[in-house]
Amino acid sequence: MDSYSFYKSIYDRELNRRKDLDNSLNIPVTILTLIVGINSIFLDKNRITQFYKTIEIVNITLVLIGLSSIISIFFLIKFYNNWFKGFSYRNLAYTQEIRNFETVLIPEHNSQVQDKDKLTFETELITRLNSVTDNHITLNDQRSLDLYRAKTFIVLTLILTGIQLVILTFK
Repeated sequence: MDSYSFYKSIYDRELNRRKDLDNSLNIPVTILTLIVGINSIFLDKNRITQFYKTIEIVNITLVLIGLSSIISIFFLIKFYNNWFKGFSYRNLAYTQEIRNFETVLIPEHNSQVQDKDKLTFETELITRLNSVTDNHITLNDQRSLDLYRAKTFIVLTLILTGIQLVILTFK
């Protein structure tokens, strides 16, 4: 088995995973928008003034829907842009730097050391590829977890909205 091909395939998989994660944001945001829209129908001025006067199941579910929505928005923001810090996906290097490393730095280094300490471009590239891929795996795993948590709270919000609709229908 060719080591370089193996590690490059893992690197490519993580790049594709990153793209898939970026593209997976649309559905949760759409569902969350629909939930907010559906629940805003029930929040007219009369309902808001009555909200503080009585404690009802509808009010409790409305509060739970609000909390669940806020938590899911929290995780969606964290998933998408890491609270405005962004994600520090690393790259190998600029192609000119790689070429300089291959044609100048490695030969210079190899001319000054013994045979056992000589470097090869392929092994150094694989080492760098491993480092960058590990960085991508860590970031993608965290983003996947945040997306999972956001979707979990969106499902909870959907269930609570369904309960609220049933209660209001029979009321």
